[in-house]
Amino acid sequence: MLKNTLLFLTIVKSGVAIASSVPEPLKFVEKQGGEVVDAFDAPSGFTGYIIDFRGNALTVYLTEDKQFLFTGKMLDSTGRDMGETALSAYITGPQSEKNWQALASSNWIPDGDKDAERVIYTFTDPNCPYCKKFWQQARPWVETGKVQIRHILVGILKADSFDKSAAILSAENPATALYQHESGNEIDVRAIASLSDSVKEKLNANHALMQSLGVSATPAIYYKDGNNAVSLQMGLPGKSQLEQIMGAGDDQ
Repeated sequence: MLKNTLLFLTIVKSGVAIASSVPEPLKFVEKQGGEVVDAFDAPSGFTGYIIDFRGNALTVYLTEDKQFLFTGKMLDSTGRDMGETALSAYITGPQSEKNWQALASSNWIPDGDKDAERVIYTFTDPNCPYCKKFWQQARPWVETGKVQIRHILVGILKADSFDKSAAILSAENPATALYQHESGNEIDVRAIASLSDSVKEKLNANHALMQSLGVSATPAIYYKDGNNAVSLQMGLPGKSQLEQIMGAGDDQ
């Protein structure tokens, strides 16, 4: 029995043990879509692991005989989480940078100067009123060249959201089409006779990225804070949040 340690855990038992560099319980986690990204020492013979499960990081603990895997928090007698330091380091470090690179490699539409010092990514649905409001909020920073917002279009809110996103992406100048749409001149999906496979692939890739990051609503706004760590704002930001997103405090 563990002394001075409390486990809030779920047990995963291995099947038949076989000679392998990856213990069977961890193989089970990988088959469920989890990625083992780091390991750390834990008390009483346990080995801790950081699992990235579709953009959500969590801690698991493998028993010394490698037959059982516990998921959840391991607390000592003072309530200290044994995996907190390792988990926090991963979330603010490798996971943060991996997510930022995935956003940068996505099919985004630029809004603002390409040489702007600050870059922001946001998942945008053409039917999202809060996305439109965020677009309006951002005008002072975008129009002065301080910020470029990169819109990753998705179609999740209404039946015609996908077609509207596709129409914007299919336009001769998607940035102009997005600007006009957000300004109040809504895109006419009837102007597109048929959607190209290329545009469909881009939108499907955007949807897949959104899902992999664990995001299910718009706007989902990604930015780097004063410590250069990636932060996420879900939904329309308030005044202080907006200033933080736009880096207003960095100018002071």
